[in-house]
Amino acid sequence: MRAVQYIMCMLEIIGARFVLGQYTAAYETAIRSNTLLDGGYDPISRPKATTEVRVGIGILAIDQLDLRNQMFTFAGWMEVEWRDERLKWTPAAGNGNIESVFSTSDIIWKPELVIDNALEDLGVITADNLNLRYDFEGDVKWEPPRLFNVHCQVDVTFYPYDQQKCSIVVIGWSYTVEEVDLAFLSKAINTDDLETHGEWIVTQTETVKAVLEETLEDGTKRRFPQLEFWISIQRRHAFYNLNVIMPVVVTSLLIALTFIVPFESGEKLSYILTVSVPSRAPYSMYLGIVTVLSAVGMLTTVLLLMVYHNEDGISESTSASSECILLIARVAATLICSSKRHLIGRRVSSKVVKVVPVNGHEHAALEQRVKSAESGKKGADDEKANVTWQDVAIILDRFVFIVFLAVTVAINFGFLVGLVVGGKTTVP
Repeated sequence: MRAVQYIMCMLEIIGARFVLGQYTAAYETAIRSNTLLDGGYDPISRPKATTEVRVGIGILAIDQLDLRNQMFTFAGWMEVEWRDERLKWTPAAGNGNIESVFSTSDIIWKPELVIDNALEDLGVITADNLNLRYDFEGDVKWEPPRLFNVHCQVDVTFYPYDQQKCSIVVIGWSYTVEEVDLAFLSKAINTDDLETHGEWIVTQTETVKAVLEETLEDGTKRRFPQLEFWISIQRRHAFYNLNVIMPVVVTSLLIALTFIVPFESGEKLSYILTVSVPSRAPYSMYLGIVTVLSAVGMLTTVLLLMVYHNEDGISESTSASSECILLIARVAATLICSSKRHLIGRRVSSKVVKVVPVNGHEHAALEQRVKSAESGKKGADDEKANVTWQDVAIILDRFVFIVFLAVTVAINFGFLVGLVVGGKTTVP
């Protein structure tokens, strides 16, 4: 009988403790009243002379990197923690053994933090609709979500194989470093919840602590705490290989084919205008040089058409420009082993023959030499008559094709290798 009574008594004690130890809204309200409302708590005064505030940043998703406006945008949140000794209490059965409660942001002290390199929403970070959590040891935790829009110095030298490095600079606004000091929650940005982005990959994050100095008019210097959160991102270049690099490379090679289109077709100039490289991505030196190469190809095509449609005969052309064209054509014909290379640019030197009275034999010999010279000049003119400006234009066309093709291949190969290697080895 006594054993039964003992067991019943123990069950009543355990049940009472269970009821007293469970959470109720009244218990949390009582704790909040004792620590914040009825305890003479001042939300303006900082917790102690030098309050350490630990700050971290988490990233949820990358929105974009605006190259024109030099702006990096991503969605994330800030993690801010500090200790306020005024908020302590002792968990017990009388208050439900509660170890942490919540408070609205207007009745509790918070550090004034500013994103120093923000391009939008520049001001003290606030989250009026977000509650703060604090525990029985006085540790306060605040996690305001935010869309970060920060300035980022972009370098597109190795586009689209580039890497970029952007920072989020957090500074303490009102309090100096002697009053509120900032520290990092961790050595890196939190990327555990980062969503996959279609264009950028986060490769590395790091943190740097600094001090921002301000000099007043009287020469007094004030030092404010500053935290720098750096994030390195690398562009996914598979899309650009297919949609930017490959079309430009193929088009640049097609430009060289302009110089094997027959002049008689009448489509030589229209062809090069059709395949000229468009300005699809003005961020790369490579695309700029290919565009210049296209312009040079168009200019060369126009000049060759002018040579081809020259109505004057070669033997009648005595201008310096004609002599220069023939000299270039002769060199080009030699380099490409043209069958007419020995006919271009040949000139017969005309000598003035002075006739003087001589005896019969000498006069006959002189007359024979004059006839031979005239016969040789006529033969040279006949050979020269076999070469026209059309022949010269065709020879130059074949020569320019070989040169243009070699230069195009070299430029494409050199720049593509340089972009890939430079993009991988350059540390942002």
